[in-house]
Amino acid sequence: MIKARIFKFIAAAATIPVLTIGFAGPASADGNVTWKNGVGNPSHTSSGAGLYLFANSAGGPVAVANYAYGWHDVQNSDGTWNEVDSYGRCLTGYGNQAYTEDCNSGRDQTNPFQRWREINTGSGFKLQNVWSGGFLDYSGNGGWGGVYVNGTDWNNANQRWY
Repeated sequence: MIKARIFKFIAAAATIPVLTIGFAGPASADGNVTWKNGVGNPSHTSSGAGLYLFANSAGGPVAVANYAYGWHDVQNSDGTWNEVDSYGRCLTGYGNQAYTEDCNSGRDQTNPFQRWREINTGSGFKLQNVWSGGFLDYSGNGGWGGVYVNGTDWNNANQRWY
């Protein structure tokens, strides 16, 4: 009887870490993610509601789209992240421009323009470019160029991604 209880306890304890890993958030481990702009949070009513970070097949500027677009998070040893689009290109911040470009997206293989800090705000993440210190921002204007790197931390929904 006691052996059966101990076995059940050990089996239950072993499954807890597995469940924790299965529900981990975007900044927790290498893996596939989507980045939805904070303006899409149901508590906001802006015209940007429900828009996801999007990269097109030709590369260049990133934008927002009304459907989920897959990115791959690769964590570097310094705690920063590479955001890799479905074509294997890295999200890059140069000046105030946000775009994708060819890269070696492997761990520790990118340059500071292609690395991002994922800062947990409690209601999403701010993506801060390592090189410039600016934050990935959605201007509220649809189309290409609507996403850029803003040097000012407004700490608002436009700079929050989840």
